[in-house]
Amino acid sequence: MRRCFALALLAVCVFTWTGVALPLCDYRSPKTDLSDLTLDFSYQYHNDPYGLEDRDISKGQFGVDYVRLFDTPEFGYDIAFSNEMAVSEENLSNYTVNAEGSYKRYFSIEKNYFAYTGAVSRSSSSFQKLGLSFNVGVGMGRFADVTPLAKATRISDYLVESGALTRDLHPVDLEDLAREIGSISFYDSLPELLAVIQNIIEGSGYARSSGLDALDISEITRFIQESGFSRYCGWDVKLGVGYELLDPSGGENDFLISGTFNYALATEPKAQLLMQGSFSGPLDILMTHRIDLTSSYGYFISSFLSTNATYDFSRETWGGLPTDTHRFVFEFVLSPVDTANVVAGVSLEHKPYYLEWDTNIQLSIQMDLL
Repeated sequence: MRRCFALALLAVCVFTWTGVALPLCDYRSPKTDLSDLTLDFSYQYHNDPYGLEDRDISKGQFGVDYVRLFDTPEFGYDIAFSNEMAVSEENLSNYTVNAEGSYKRYFSIEKNYFAYTGAVSRSSSSFQKLGLSFNVGVGMGRFADVTPLAKATRISDYLVESGALTRDLHPVDLEDLAREIGSISFYDSLPELLAVIQNIIEGSGYARSSGLDALDISEITRFIQESGFSRYCGWDVKLGVGYELLDPSGGENDFLISGTFNYALATEPKAQLLMQGSFSGPLDILMTHRIDLTSSYGYFISSFLSTNATYDFSRETWGGLPTDTHRFVFEFVLSPVDTANVVAGVSLEHKPYYLEWDTNIQLSIQMDLL
């Protein structure tokens, strides 16, 4: 009885949480074009004042992550690149570079089924040489850019808090607002777009009698032009076969079996959940394969504070012997002004043959000079 009650309660919670996400994830834009580029660098040097060379420290890390997602009713493509490099006196260079991309063509603009072709390239200091493979296959699923509706919702929330609106905008008005924000490229100027948005808001019947003032218009402009803010929903699953042009282990080239999945959910304008996974291997995939899993959650706490949590898992299996890598990253990003960020974070990493977790705490200041 208790178990049934617990399951029912869980189902209600899931339904309620998913219901919050429905207004955003039901929105469909004619084109999705999202990209994200992240750079991180750190270096530490310490010269032992007592002349003990084994206590000298000279090490650094450099990382690049780039993701591009493009989708239309007829076709789409995605590109992903990541590079991690560590340099120290003990290990002159330890690096991992992954690059992959795929192109998909939908069978129908009204259906989510597609055929795709792609390529994957991997390089690492632990590989004997570069790995390169091509693949083809079929899949299903779509992604949608819901950023315009997320911005429209944030505008409505702000206007309610400031007293410019007596209540939240009606879903129909929100959709109209999102449609105009998503069509910003079709307007000759920003003031022309702002005039249309002002008419929608003041025509909703919820605006104060005096209408929007200059401060309201200024904040609406800030929401519309805010860079680095994007939200999207959707999923896709791919299954295919390929051929290995270059084997990173130095072995013979093999036919490959591969599969990937991607999942994105914007539970609310301030939150974004992303999950990605892939596997690939030759015909004896149980003995030799690679698995990669990534999940991240970002939350926009306020206009100057956000937080991110990421978990990465990778497994390489050679001859039936798996080697696993786990990495957790937690970050708080403080933006006191538009041109500066303060990042405080902690990362936990466990690689094969580690006796304990490698823990790093980092505090950095980033500034835009140009």
